[in-house]
Amino acid sequence: QSIPSYALSVFVAPEGILEKIQSMISRMWWSGKDKSRGWNRMAWDRVCFLKGMGGLGFRDLRRFNVALLGRQVWRLACCKDTLCFKVLRAKYFPESDVFCPKRVDKPSFTWNSIARAACILHEGFGLNVGNGRKINIWQENW
Repeated sequence: QSIPSYALSVFVAPEGILEKIQSMISRMWWSGKDKSRGWNRMAWDRVCFLKGMGGLGFRDLRRFNVALLGRQVWRLACCKDTLCFKVLRAKYFPESDVFCPKRVDKPSFTWNSIARAACILHEGFGLNVGNGRKINIWQENW
């Protein structure tokens, strides 16, 4: 599963490209040759399960792409003294955080990828209430 990890960690890959890579991997796995059709021994979604769950541990490329981009989002949320954070904050989220960016006319492809991953991640976040003083009930996902 040698795939272009750097490109997936910076950009959201198009669905068509990921499907083509996935089909090439599955074709090689099932048939042993690039063009011929082989006998499916296990459904592809089961192959992508973890080994402990009965799968073979292959990566689902869409989830892998979002996970690698999520690492960039995490760095923007935590490492606020980097040059990358300062440049992106000045243009895309000057008054808030990476999860609430402002709209710009022509954002870069890299920023679009990071913003899309941040949106996907933000939907899955929960809220740690604590004492409740720092919760904005109008903007938080509760």
